Amino acid sequence: MEKDPMGEKSQVQWKKSLIVFSIISILGITGFFIYQNGFSYQVSLNGEDIGFVKKVDTIEEAINIAEQDMIKKYGEDAYFDKKIETEKVRGHNDDLVDSAKLGEKISRKVEILKPASIIAVDGQEEIAVDSTEKAEAILEEIKKPYIENREDKNVEILDVSFNQKVEIIPKDVPVKEIASRSQALLALGGKSDKMQTYKVSRGDTAWNISRAFDMRVDAIEKANPGKDIEALKPGDEINLALPKSLLEVVTVEKHKNLADVDFQVEEKEDPSIYRGETKVKDEGKKGKKEVVTEITFVNGVETKKDIVKETIIEEPKNKVVLVGTKERPRPVARSTSRSSTSRGTTTNNRPAPTYNGSLGAAIVSTAKHYLGTPYKYGGNTPAGFDCSGFTSYVYKQYGINIPRTSGGQGSYGARVSRSELRPGDIVVFPGHVGIYVGGGNFIHSPQTGKSIEIKSLNSSSYGKRFICGRRPY
Repeated sequence: MEKDPMGEKSQVQWKKSLIVFSIISILGITGFFIYQNGFSYQVSLNGEDIGFVKKVDTIEEAINIAEQDMIKKYGEDAYFDKKIETEKVRGHNDDLVDSAKLGEKISRKVEILKPASIIAVDGQEEIAVDSTEKAEAILEEIKKPYIENREDKNVEILDVSFNQKVEIIPKDVPVKEIASRSQALLALGGKSDKMQTYKVSRGDTAWNISRAFDMRVDAIEKANPGKDIEALKPGDEINLALPKSLLEVVTVEKHKNLADVDFQVEEKEDPSIYRGETKVKDEGKKGKKEVVTEITFVNGVETKKDIVKETIIEEPKNKVVLVGTKERPRPVARSTSRSSTSRGTTTNNRPAPTYNGSLGAAIVSTAKHYLGTPYKYGGNTPAGFDCSGFTSYVYKQYGINIPRTSGGQGSYGARVSRSELRPGDIVVFPGHVGIYVGGGNFIHSPQTGKSIEIKSLNSSSYGKRFICGRRPY
C-alpha cells in the first residue's frame, strides 16, 4: 500500500504545532506564577506600617496570636482596636514576616484597653484601678488611719467623709493607665512631695521605669514636660515626681468628758469680826458635769468644736466667806513733836510710833481683798483705783484719814526706814505709793492697763526708787 506523502506531512506539522502550543502554555503558566510571586501585602495597623506578608491569611493568624498573648497577660476582658489595612505591592520578598513575627509586632504596637474604675476628685479623673471593689477599698484605706485604734468608750465616730467630692466612674482605659493599690494610695492619700531623678540605662523604657518605681507612665510624663519619654536613650536623666495627697479626710466625733463646775463665793456679814476682815467659814467644793462635744477633724487636725450638751452630775458647794461688820476702836492719837515751816505744821519729822501689829495685819488683809482690781486714773473705789486712791481707801476703813495724793502721803505720818518697815506701813517712791505687806513685798495699784498686785521691793523697777516708809497712825 502506497503512503500519501501529503498526509504524513500534515501529521508532522500538526505535531509540531501541538508541541509549540504546549511550550507556549507552559511558559504562560510559569510566567503567571512568576508574576504572581512577585507581589506581597503591606500591612498597616492604626495607620502605621508594621510589615509585609505573602498571604492575607497570615494577618488573621497574627491577630489571633496577639489576642492570645493579650488575654494571657491582661485577662479575657482586655481588647484592642483592630484597624488593620492591607495593600498589594510588588517586591519586598526579602522583607516578608511570618504570623508569629507579625503577631509580636501587633502586640507591641496596639494600645490595649480594659474595663476599669476611675476615681475622680472634684470632677477631675485622677487614678484608674481595675475594679469598683478595689477603688472602694482604697478609699476606705485612706480613711483608716483617722478612725482606727479608737477604743475609748467616751469617743464615738459620727461620720467619716472626704472634704472633696469623690466619685467612682466605670470606664475602659489603656492598661498602662491602670494603677496598682500602692500607686493609687500614694496618688490620693500620700504625704510626700519629694522629687528625685533617674539615669536611664540600656534597655530601659518608660513602661519598665514606671513599674520599677511603682508609678504611672503619665505621672512620669507630667514630671518631664517637653521630653519624649517613649524615646529615652541610655544616659538620659529624668525626673520622678512623687505626687502629693489629693484627699482630705473629715471625721466628726462625739466626745464625752467630765469637767469641774466652779463654786460661787458667798459672802455673809458677821458682826463678831472687825470691819475690813474676813474669815472663811466653808472652803467650798467644785462640782462635776458631763460635757458632750462634737469635734470636726480634717486629716487629724481639729477644725471645729461645739458643745452640744452639759449635764450636772455633782452640784458644786459654795465657798462661804464671813465679812466683818464690827466697828474698830479709833486709834488714840499720840503726842508728837512738830516742826514749823513756811507752809504750816507737818508731822514728817516725828519719830515712828510703836507698831500696832493687829492693826497692821488687818490693813494688809483688807488691801489683799482688792487684788486684781483694775487701775483707774483718779479712782478711789473698788471699781478702780490709782495708787494713792487705793491706799487712802484702805486706811479710811480703819478710821485713818490720810492725804489723797501720793505726794501728800509721802510726807504724812512718821518716817520709817527700810529696815523698820512693818506690814501696814505706806511705802513711798517718786510719784507713787503702796502698802507694805511684809517679807520685802508691797501691794499697790501700778499703772494704766494693770491691776492691783503684790511686788517685791527688791525688784529692778522699785528697788532703787524706794524713798522711805510712812506710818500714819
